[in-house]
Amino acid sequence: MAGTNRTRSHMLVILMLSSLFVALVGPAAPVSANNETTAGTVSGTETWSGVHTLSGDIVIASGAKLIIEPGTTVIFPNGTHLDVRGNLCAGVSACGASGNSNTAQRITFQWTNPSNGSAIGECYGMSYGNQQIWIEDPSCYEGVLIRNTIDLSQTGLRYITIDGAWGIPYYIPTVYQWRYGALVIDGASPVLTEMEFSDINTTSVLTTNLAQPRFIGGEYVVGSDDTSGVRGSAVQIYGSGTPVTPLILESPELIGTNVGCSRQAPSRPAVWAQDTHIEISDASVSVGDYGISMQNSAGSISNSEFNVNCNGIDINSRKAVGNTDYEINLIGNEITTADGAPITVFQGGLANIIANELEGAAEASGIAIESSEVKVLNNDIGPIGGWNGLWMLGSFDVIAENNTIHDVAREPIRAGEYGSSAPAPSAARAYLANNTISTDGNGACSQTRYDDWDGDFTCPVIHVYRAGISMYDNTINSAGAADGIRAVGALLNIQRNTFNVPGTGAIMKHYNDGYANSQQYGTLAYFSHNTWAGVGMTYNVSNSAVTVQSEYIPSPPPGEYPVQLVWSGQEAWPANQFQTSIVPTFVKECPNCADFTPIGFPLSVGDGMGVSSAMDNNSTTFTFANLSNLDRTKIHIETQPTPYAVQVRRAEMVRFQTLVNGERVEKTNVLIEDALGNDLYSLYTQSDGYTPWFALPSDFHLDIRGLGDGDNPDGFADDPFEDSCNDGIDNDGDLTIDMGDEDCDYLAGTRELSRYYYTAYRFGFGYDRSNFTLTDTTLQDTINLVNQAPTVYVTQSDGHSFRKTVNLTGSAHDGNLAGVYGSNELAQWDQGGYVHEVQVKDPFTNQWSSAGLAVDTSGMSEGQVTKTNRPFSSWYFEIDMSNREESDYIFEIRAFDGIEYSPIIYRSVKLNVQAPTISVTSPSSFSTHSEGSVTFEGTAFDQYGCPVDCSKDLEDIYFHIQGPNFDVTTPAEGGADWSWTWDFSGLPRETATYTFTVWASDSDFCKGYIDECTAVELTLTIDNSNSKPFISLISPYEGERVSVSTETVFEGVARDNDGSVSRVDFEIKDVLNNYLLVKSGSISDFAPNGAWSLVWDSTVLIHDRQYLVRFRSYDGYDYSDWAEVTIVADNPPDAGNSQPTFDSTDWADEIVLYCETNSQSQDRCTKSEIDLLQFFDDADAGQELILSVYDNENSDTDDHHSIVVNVGVDGIAVYNPVTMFFYDTDMSTWTLENVVFVATDTFGSKINSNPVTLTVEGIQFTIIPPEDTTVSEDGVAVFTGIGLPGKTVTVTIAGNTVNNTIVNSDSTWSLGIPASRIEGTAIPMFKYGGDDFDGSKITVSGSDAGGIGTGSIIMIAIVALAVLGGLVYFFVEFEVDEDEMLEGTEEAHQDTDEEEEDPYAWANDNGAMQEDSESQSESILQKHDDHPGWLWDSDNQEWLPDPDHPQS
Repeated sequence: MAGTNRTRSHMLVILMLSSLFVALVGPAAPVSANNETTAGTVSGTETWSGVHTLSGDIVIASGAKLIIEPGTTVIFPNGTHLDVRGNLCAGVSACGASGNSNTAQRITFQWTNPSNGSAIGECYGMSYGNQQIWIEDPSCYEGVLIRNTIDLSQTGLRYITIDGAWGIPYYIPTVYQWRYGALVIDGASPVLTEMEFSDINTTSVLTTNLAQPRFIGGEYVVGSDDTSGVRGSAVQIYGSGTPVTPLILESPELIGTNVGCSRQAPSRPAVWAQDTHIEISDASVSVGDYGISMQNSAGSISNSEFNVNCNGIDINSRKAVGNTDYEINLIGNEITTADGAPITVFQGGLANIIANELEGAAEASGIAIESSEVKVLNNDIGPIGGWNGLWMLGSFDVIAENNTIHDVAREPIRAGEYGSSAPAPSAARAYLANNTISTDGNGACSQTRYDDWDGDFTCPVIHVYRAGISMYDNTINSAGAADGIRAVGALLNIQRNTFNVPGTGAIMKHYNDGYANSQQYGTLAYFSHNTWAGVGMTYNVSNSAVTVQSEYIPSPPPGEYPVQLVWSGQEAWPANQFQTSIVPTFVKECPNCADFTPIGFPLSVGDGMGVSSAMDNNSTTFTFANLSNLDRTKIHIETQPTPYAVQVRRAEMVRFQTLVNGERVEKTNVLIEDALGNDLYSLYTQSDGYTPWFALPSDFHLDIRGLGDGDNPDGFADDPFEDSCNDGIDNDGDLTIDMGDEDCDYLAGTRELSRYYYTAYRFGFGYDRSNFTLTDTTLQDTINLVNQAPTVYVTQSDGHSFRKTVNLTGSAHDGNLAGVYGSNELAQWDQGGYVHEVQVKDPFTNQWSSAGLAVDTSGMSEGQVTKTNRPFSSWYFEIDMSNREESDYIFEIRAFDGIEYSPIIYRSVKLNVQAPTISVTSPSSFSTHSEGSVTFEGTAFDQYGCPVDCSKDLEDIYFHIQGPNFDVTTPAEGGADWSWTWDFSGLPRETATYTFTVWASDSDFCKGYIDECTAVELTLTIDNSNSKPFISLISPYEGERVSVSTETVFEGVARDNDGSVSRVDFEIKDVLNNYLLVKSGSISDFAPNGAWSLVWDSTVLIHDRQYLVRFRSYDGYDYSDWAEVTIVADNPPDAGNSQPTFDSTDWADEIVLYCETNSQSQDRCTKSEIDLLQFFDDADAGQELILSVYDNENSDTDDHHSIVVNVGVDGIAVYNPVTMFFYDTDMSTWTLENVVFVATDTFGSKINSNPVTLTVEGIQFTIIPPEDTTVSEDGVAVFTGIGLPGKTVTVTIAGNTVNNTIVNSDSTWSLGIPASRIEGTAIPMFKYGGDDFDGSKITVSGSDAGGIGTGSIIMIAIVALAVLGGLVYFFVEFEVDEDEMLEGTEEAHQDTDEEEEDPYAWANDNGAMQEDSESQSESILQKHDDHPGWLWDSDNQEWLPDPDHPQS
């Protein structure tokens, strides 16, 4: 057996070690399948190699991985696809392939042709929402789909050829259309190297849903499907990339369509990018109609080469995310087109075109820009065989610098909506600087209906049409007969340019649409420091205003004039309501729209909406100053017969320097107005504080007919008196003109001089306005700006209190602050500047140079003033003073606007650095309060004001009270000594524990929360429980017969221990009619002791009918229990009969009866006898009352009362509890509760007694010995006990009667034994009911009772315990030894559940039998005191003679 167990143990050990080994080793790595899946789902890791032929669609499950080895060919059945949801590692060693694919080991995905070309494929009827496609081609849905669930670290594609894939249809939500692609990338960002596509029906690559792949190299072709009409670009990109991680096309070879540029041709761009962030570099488009189309996209295209039929790069609109616009950068590309434009930017595009080489465009321009914002920098444009080098139209904003534009078929630069069918002009501008612009002068341009060029003309170098142009430092070269500039209704700012042109330098005309009453727009031009070489006529001006200064004007060929001024048509003057007046073209589409004023344009454009005084509305004006080789004799006026239509203004060179406090101020805006307030110039000072030199007219000349000695008009305004006294203008603002002005005195040699006003303003530096009179000399003057000092405000008033850290706050502004402004400009003009800093000198700093600076919290950047905000509109200054003493301190504050300081504000503050302290003197914690309120008292202390006036800064005392569903913090009036009473009477009526956290506060500490204060916490028991009110009835009582009356009175008492009773509700219900409500109501009148009464008319009650009457009280919170009684209405038909009466005097509510529990005698109980005639009576003479026990018909509890209570004819009601034995042997049920008696007179009128309860208590005869059983020789030992009232108790000693007594009515008895009847010691014997009972031994003190002393008994007990302990030890040890001896033997393993044999069982059984026998004998025959000589046989239920009793 031991060997077997040992073997089992060994096996268990082996099993355990094996389990441990398996647990340590863990599960085996999954095995990669090879070329296993041909259709369905790849759910694990699988490798394909060699030639793997599929039979259906393949899905790479999420988390799964498919590895395709280099050189593998995967053959797809027609119409199937690969859905990559997990990971695809194709020819990439980094993610699991055995090596990297390369040119020699490409991976090929090849799709087979359909077996039935006319079959309908699975795409037919495919839908997304309500968008359906109806493609029948059976090859539809061929390709590869890569989803955004791939793991980028486990996915890669290298050198893969996708051959013969029709394409997968994919719905693009952003365009609400289906698109198709052989490779679809949905939200994924893999790296794809050297992908090649061949024989593709739709599109090589389709991306969407923020996909951010990176394509390196590869060849991408447009689709070849001509049947289904779904052929797309080589690459289609929708909603892909982000500003941080754009989609990347690196060195792609793109092959587009080659079908031509006509609208009917199915041409496509090689790349279509929409709503995308993309970077394309080193791309090649060697075959294609269109190169790349960027729609609402951003990114870059760089170092790429395009050779296409149509447009190279098309940019349409811009990419915006939130409030941020993203641009497109075209950098370092070579673009050659056959017919189309190399670059177009349309419809709000945002682009930078930098360092590109652009040529071709046989039917277009080099760069075409429409309503877009573009920078054109360092490009080489040309040759261009179609139209222009740079063509701009719509609302454009273009900066072109350092470009070379050459060999252009027509105008190198065209700006504006030119042409008879062109759309309406828009506000637009271009800035041209440092460009070299050339033309061979052979281009032919056509006039339009709006410009009247007298037929076709040689295209100029610059052609501007209803647009603004600024030109600085450009070189303009032209051959042939080309003019330098032709402008129609334009704004020209032409400075420091070199013009090498053979034609006219600048021809400027007005715009006239030819319709009656239409507004005409003249050209408003400013020329300065330009060089004119080879020109014939330099300036030719019609219906326009031109200012020219600081130039050399070449002499023209014979027969021509260097300057020619024309006014075509009738002059505009009051006589014809100025119908032919001219205004400058607008620079804003609306008052709040963008301002397109040409950059650096010095002349005023008025309101920007076409209203300006810089263009006299009655003449062509030519203002000149500091011109070489030109005077009035060379300025030809070609206007007949309207002398006022052309005006020559000789001007002087003027400039101003602006200063503030003696310091030069740059960027000051200086506005120049004429004497009548018309704006002329809007200039800005330079770094030296000076404005540029500008020309202001000092004299005004008209070719006036018939004045002086000249033959006028003679075409020149050079005759005497053709000056400011005959120009029709109020030049000095004195409201008189020409010879009506007293200044015009030819005899005195005086004339009307020109007065001008200047307004100088720079935001943040100051303002000044004044006037000056210009004589015939150069003017240079100084403008001293006046700056308004700033204003600072401090929020806190004197005495404001701070805690540890002073934190002053406030606001500041510069100049004047109106509060509400309609625009930012009005706010800036009113304030005149901004606050640069707010300085605060604390009490510990002496010099302002060491003052602290406030923190600007306005949220505005420096210098930013709007109509709603400004710098330092809110500020704060914070200083930690926690180490200072509590006291008052003074701070000084001032603001600085960069020029001036505000007045100083002084502010006195109060410093708090310590929290106040508190103590609570009353109540004590853990006390109980039940009077509805509790008063708290204590003291508090605060440091501020010490040592003279401590604690003067104390404020409220706070109490945070928490209890059941109660959490309140409340303040109370504080002080050095404080008191507060909390009224809790309104809380729920319950007793609960509340926690009180108490602390003091001052100006800065602990206001509303504990903060740094040390709080006192008390726990109080709040007894707010509501004692239910109670109610008691005085009348009626239960079962009472109520004699009906119109004024029946019910009375009672209702009280509330913790309040008052507000009402008593009552209800009277008819018992017989299912407790039908007879009457109800409330009683609200109470006596001071709570007594109440109800007086009511009870005559409605039916005779002998039972009614339930019940009352309850209410204290505002709770109801008492209903107090209910059942009454019987006494309402007999004989109204003359008197109802019996019941007198409750001496009537007992309870009568106690006693029964012996161990007796079967018929007399074992006391009886109740009530003489009812002592209580019932009848006022009617001669009537006998019938007395009986009342039985409530609605209650079962009193049904046996009338059976066991016997009412005799003598009126005695008797109850013997033994009679209940026949109904229930359980004596506890013999008590009769609420027994009611009823008296009935001859007429049936009744009255009930009050209820009486007949209580039955079971007793047994008991003997209670005296507390001290030793009595003195003359003493008495008194025994007491319980017995049946009326029975005799006798005591005997040694058979001699000593004393006897009768049991009292309350079942108690008492019996004394004199010591004289006892000899030493005796045990008295008591006789009761025929039985003897032993009493306790009585000893008379002083007698020698003998026996063993107490000490001896103790010694015997000790010895017995010792012997017993030894025996126990022996047997226990023996059993242990025996068990040890038997250990391992068969006996030791016997079933322990078997019972051990008891060697003394025979004695136990015998004793048990004896006890049972004696018990049985006693239970069979029983003695009874009432039947001496007889025994009761309970088994046979009969009496037997007692053999021990002598028979008589």
